[in-house]
Amino acid sequence: MKTTRTLFLLFTVIAIGFNTYAQEDKRPLMGNSYGIINIDEYITLLPKSHNGIIKDIRLIDREHAGVRIFRLYDEVPMHYHAKSDAYLYILNGKAEFYVADKGPVVAGKGDLLFWGKGTAHGNGKIIEGPLDVLVFDALARDPSDVIWVDPSTQKKFLGN
Repeated sequence: MKTTRTLFLLFTVIAIGFNTYAQEDKRPLMGNSYGIINIDEYITLLPKSHNGIIKDIRLIDREHAGVRIFRLYDEVPMHYHAKSDAYLYILNGKAEFYVADKGPVVAGKGDLLFWGKGTAHGNGKIIEGPLDVLVFDALARDPSDVIWVDPSTQKKFLGN
């Protein structure tokens, strides 16, 4: 009887843990250097309400780049990042944003905001919610960093 109860509790804890993982920290399955992520699927995992300012799901974490989605629930105080540039694509909603000494500017669905490392930024009031954002934290790729597997395709690609 003790063994059955212990197994039941163990499976319950595992099930609850798996459910929490699936809801809050779900990661896409992908190879080391490639993958496909359905952003809409991850948007559905973000809670409608939250007791904090932000809830995010990290989709890709690499040494020099990251991709995540987040939902903002309130104003974000001015802050900056010392090591990475940020590119924010607004998937849903509309809000006021402050970047450096500019603002407020209103950005909404379809807008791309970006700033370099060390640039102070934050957001004011959310005008339309939910405010869902796709974020790329990255270092830039040098334009000359294109190595053609078949060099004869370069001419076709460049149109000359």
